[in-house]
Amino acid sequence: MTSPWLRAGRPLVVGHRGQRAHIPEHTMPSLRAAIQRGAEMIEADALLSRDGQLVLMHDTTVDRTTDGTGPLADLTWAELAELDAGSWFGPEFAGLRLLRAQDLIDLARAEDIALCLEAKGDRTEDTTRVAERLARLVADNDALDWAFVSSFDHHALAAAKAAVPALLLAPERLPEYGPQPPAETVRQALALGAPVIQHRWELISPDLVETLHDAGIAIWAWSTNDAEAVRISLALGVDAIMGDDVDVLVAGVRSHGRVT
Repeated sequence: MTSPWLRAGRPLVVGHRGQRAHIPEHTMPSLRAAIQRGAEMIEADALLSRDGQLVLMHDTTVDRTTDGTGPLADLTWAELAELDAGSWFGPEFAGLRLLRAQDLIDLARAEDIALCLEAKGDRTEDTTRVAERLARLVADNDALDWAFVSSFDHHALAAAKAAVPALLLAPERLPEYGPQPPAETVRQALALGAPVIQHRWELISPDLVETLHDAGIAIWAWSTNDAEAVRISLALGVDAIMGDDVDVLVAGVRSHGRVT
């Protein structure tokens, strides 16, 4: 397996939930700003509403990023669509609305960018339902060559891959798991049929990058939210950098000499 996402000399710039350092995450202005600032991929999180709509949100409750309360799964899309998803960030963003995963896919197609859609949930069975629904959404939208599904829950990803065998997976590892032998990371990727592994940037080593690349697997660095994190990640030879401020990512890539 050789990944077409290996990006020797030209790493992808990935906006994490949009341009969330400056604009409320997962809102249309945030997503558009990330693209306008140079993001070639958007990473976004998804959960299922009570009536089965895939909604963009990181937390399983709506409390942090809207004026609502309680689990997202307890609300219908009609109820979620009425929530204010901007005022928590600043009064100038009052009235921004939540989005569905379909909205993001439509935007990505129009702007010719890639996506990484992360399945969220409090329990494995919840995350699995989201991952399987994301897989079908990607397939139904003929986006299988540019939209990844990701999760920290590899059981959920395996189920999604079983549902849609052509699905692109980008499995993640939690920092609290700590480092593991690079060969084990390769084994996990191969077991899932994943062309990409995502790691928090602090956990990435030269040996890990080399071992993954030798196996034809790309590695994406996440939480590269400052210039030093970007610099270190690029020096290691990662294939993508993901962060909350696309300006920081683009500046780092240019400084590293990877973009003209």
